[in-house]
Amino acid sequence: MISIEEAKKLIWNETPILKKEKIEIIDPLGRVLAEDIISDFDVPSFDRSAMDGFAIISDDTFSGSKESPVFLEVIGEIKAGEKKILKIEKGKAISIMTGAKIPNGSDAIIKIEDVKEIIKNGKRYIKIDRPVKKGENVSRKGEDIKKGEIVLKKGTFIDSAVFSMLAYLGKEKILVYKKPKVAILSTGDEIKKVGEKLKEGEIYDSNSYSIYALTKKYGGNPHILGIAKDNPEILDKFIKKGLLYDLFIISGGVSEGKYDIVVDILKKNKVKMIFHKVAVKPGKPTFFGKKGKTIIFGLPGYPVSTYINFENLVKISLYKMTGRNMPERFKFTGILKEDVENKGDRDEFLRVIAEIENGNVYIRPYPSQKSGVLSSVVYSNAILYLKKGEKKKKGEKVIVEYLEK
Repeated sequence: MISIEEAKKLIWNETPILKKEKIEIIDPLGRVLAEDIISDFDVPSFDRSAMDGFAIISDDTFSGSKESPVFLEVIGEIKAGEKKILKIEKGKAISIMTGAKIPNGSDAIIKIEDVKEIIKNGKRYIKIDRPVKKGENVSRKGEDIKKGEIVLKKGTFIDSAVFSMLAYLGKEKILVYKKPKVAILSTGDEIKKVGEKLKEGEIYDSNSYSIYALTKKYGGNPHILGIAKDNPEILDKFIKKGLLYDLFIISGGVSEGKYDIVVDILKKNKVKMIFHKVAVKPGKPTFFGKKGKTIIFGLPGYPVSTYINFENLVKISLYKMTGRNMPERFKFTGILKEDVENKGDRDEFLRVIAEIENGNVYIRPYPSQKSGVLSSVVYSNAILYLKKGEKKKKGEKVIVEYLEK
């Protein structure tokens, strides 16, 4: 039995990085960049207006006040995207829209709501009753991104914000790591497909769905193989299929019971066992192995054990395969609302609820920490890691890890 820290290192070291491929920008969500993204131009590529208003020369307004306002003649208009070249002179103003190019000679924009427009002798003027600072409401060339700047680094996960940035930079095609093809298998005579009628002693296959969702979340391409009965021949056929994928995740049948035959069938299929059993609760009987370039995980059948050990261990392989850095959960500090103690012989991940009360973060353990209580994952939002024999008192500050859903 190895520690959780040793297990993580072994998984990281044994998992291969997948090959790269060029894809169209149309659907890159959930992929990982396999190259640095460098801007080919300044953003913005010209000095532009940050507001609807009037382009002016700031010096013209320095004497402006409510008692003695300044009047500037409006001599033209510039819309966003227009290529017209206008030059501004002292005592003049040009109407300008958000995103439009600043006219030559202008060094500030006053917002449309900050002026009063008047018509005098057939001419259009704006009344300004305050000084306008140089550079006010002006978005300067390159103030967001400079030409040649590395904007997105290799290994960046493409979420909605990154997707938007790729389009912003005009990247029609991008180099990414291939998505891992992930086989998912549930085992056990008591496991039934969702939708089937349950008989006494039977349960629905929730593990395939949690593994499927987590795989998609972390950049994999999941495929549910089905449910294998506790029969060597049936299980062998499923395992042979799963070994054709990049990553093969099996839930159930990896402990030491009479019908826990998954590890034996894996060994018969020449899967190299790297470890079996981790000194942690939940999830002690976790299997990790390899055959060729295929990575294999055998997770305990209890739904909480499956979920937490995916988050703690399987996730590492998905990150490595797709060119990302070792995953780390966000940590924050809170105040315990009750005593906690790890009385077991293994380190433990307690599911806890972090709540804000009167400006402080309080940590409350979920009432049941049993591995079969899936509600402890649904309603908890953080994890408190306790070493074997460790105690924490009510009112004590503890560091917890955010459990992203």
